[in-house]
Amino acid sequence: MGGSAFTLSTHGFTTSRMTQSQYQSLSKSILPLLQLYFRTVSIPPEAPGKLTFGDLDIMVRKPFDLHPHDAILQFCSHALGDRCKAFIYNLPTTNIAVVCEDVVVQVDIHIVEQDEVWEIDYWMHSWGDMGMIVSSLIKAWGLRLSSSRGLWVEIPGKPVFGLTFCMERITHFLGLDWERYQQGFATVEELFEWIEGITINGEKVGVKSKGKLEMKMHNDRPMWVAFWNRGEDVAYAPSEEEKQRVFELALDYFGKRKEFEDIMAQLAKKRCAKAKFNGTRVMEWTGVYGKNLGDLMKALKQDERVKIMDNLVAMEDEDVKAVVMEYHNRMSCQHTVV
Repeated sequence: MGGSAFTLSTHGFTTSRMTQSQYQSLSKSILPLLQLYFRTVSIPPEAPGKLTFGDLDIMVRKPFDLHPHDAILQFCSHALGDRCKAFIYNLPTTNIAVVCEDVVVQVDIHIVEQDEVWEIDYWMHSWGDMGMIVSSLIKAWGLRLSSSRGLWVEIPGKPVFGLTFCMERITHFLGLDWERYQQGFATVEELFEWIEGITINGEKVGVKSKGKLEMKMHNDRPMWVAFWNRGEDVAYAPSEEEKQRVFELALDYFGKRKEFEDIMAQLAKKRCAKAKFNGTRVMEWTGVYGKNLGDLMKALKQDERVKIMDNLVAMEDEDVKAVVMEYHNRMSCQHTVV
């Protein structure tokens, strides 16, 4: 939240920015307390060279024999006690107003409930706006990067097709030096130079800022603005062929080709089944419409010959029509008898 969760109008107070000394002091006092309630507690590295801090971000997972809600409540009421002025409980992030050296500051506790996303979630919260910048940079090639979904792409019939949650593999795929990343960054310049190593289709993509500085939601973020100000005022504009090449490389690199092909085969089956059996065709064959058509479709969908997709796909059109007419004639006879 950048230290803005608590407002005068709603809570009767606001929180103060912290100096480096206050930030370090708060970190040392809060971490041992959280470790009483969570098996994993860690503070992602902040942007290099940062002098003041709007909040202290802490990531946690695996509470000890407690629901996350209860763990946070006990942390606030028992561990912090009078130091907790107020808190706003939410998942995944809870905001806590903590008294520190006679001022009130904000602590954000980010709970990661799924173990598989811990690495990517932690990475996306590290080094200031790093994750947001990398995610925005690769988007033009159809690649998406998020703390909850990892690296993913869109495919027909499946808006989110996950590639991996492993950050080391992601950085290698993007041509970034993972070993260099693990050394950390002393300055923003070092971090920016590392990000500029992103390579797609064998070429460094560089920094192209067209549209990036027009995003009002990010323009109050100095690191975001500083990075894109380094670039040319042109847009990333890979061709459809280039984007397809990236997609094919990603399928092979992350071992997702079979899964993708299985999904495509299933979609093709569904399209075939829908083309063979649908309300429009049934109406054309039988001449029924309205409520009678609805009743007929409902009855037909209980028959395994058309209910089971594999059966339907294997049938010839005339066979499907025969089933439809069988039900239509039967229901017509029933109506006549009545």
